Amino acid sequence: MADPTNLYEYVGAIHIHTKDSDGTKTHEEIIRIADKIHLDFLIFTDHMTMIHKSLEGWHKRVMVLIGYEIQDSDDLNHYLAIGLNETLPEGMRPKQYVREVKQKGGIGIIAHPDEVREIKEVPAYPWKAWHVRGYQGIEVWNHMSSWLEGVNKGNWLKYLLHPRSFLTTPSEETLARWDREAEKRRVIGIGSLDVHAAEYKWGPLKFTVFPYKVQLQAIRTHVLLPKPLNPSDFDESRENFLKSLKQAQAFISNYRWGNARGFRFWCESPRQTSVMGGAMRHHPKIVFKVKCPEEGTINFIHKGEVLETRIGKEAEFNVKGDGAYRVEVLKDGKGWIYSNHIKILPSRRYSNRGRSNSRRRSHKKK
Repeated sequence: MADPTNLYEYVGAIHIHTKDSDGTKTHEEIIRIADKIHLDFLIFTDHMTMIHKSLEGWHKRVMVLIGYEIQDSDDLNHYLAIGLNETLPEGMRPKQYVREVKQKGGIGIIAHPDEVREIKEVPAYPWKAWHVRGYQGIEVWNHMSSWLEGVNKGNWLKYLLHPRSFLTTPSEETLARWDREAEKRRVIGIGSLDVHAAEYKWGPLKFTVFPYKVQLQAIRTHVLLPKPLNPSDFDESRENFLKSLKQAQAFISNYRWGNARGFRFWCESPRQTSVMGGAMRHHPKIVFKVKCPEEGTINFIHKGEVLETRIGKEAEFNVKGDGAYRVEVLKDGKGWIYSNHIKILPSRRYSNRGRSNSRRRSHKKK
């Protein structure tokens, strides 16, 4: 594998609504905003429609993908479908659309998985169909969902005036769920916006909750590719981008606490190297490495537990056994960066030795 520090990084926003469903701007208006603030990609996911699929492509420096947000007939179990060429038939249950998205080569992400609300006037839409297997990823940090979970009747004005300042960390329940599932298989973790820029009236005043420009400068997903995207060939760029996202070669950041471009998390042994989303066989000399663009508090996490903490821009950690590892970087106790997992698999040496011993014991009994 190429040097992890030399991978090509693309930073963008996922889960964006437009006037095609319940957003308040057009695709073109949002793309212009993204270009001005130097985002590399946008993934639009309007509810139950891909009517503007033809807008997929390069828009100056911004790569645009059109997915959509599926929900069941009860308006529950919301699921982001990315990389499809057309919408699925309506009326499907979660088990059906999770299966169909995967079979058609798309990427399926559970939206706002553990959403709760303190203000009952704004309903929550958590994922309830946890019996369904085969989903490929989850929204580890959903901006709108996280913000609304902290709002109550006593603090709503403060939250409204400072919409990014109260995004402290992802849900502990969601992080724990992600870590548990990562022990079994790869589960892509993304950061998303769920941006609508809804307009409200308060007496004679009219205001927008989370304008697009504000939210586009908050929770972001960074995708790492082995070679650069090709602006002259969108189909190739789309294929390579989705391949890296599907492999979870990505991390999440909150731009409010700093520009996270340049962050890397990988591990090395004498014979192997693995980046986020990857896996490698256990070796006692495996070392995990972290590189940050700015100083922060780096937590090294194994099977959901913080094993060690370092403060700085770089850190190294020794392997502590098989299982899924990730890191998170905090600033003043607030979540800044969340990596995807690297999985350490049992050593073939020990596995083969165990099978060999079993065969010898069995042979002696005969």
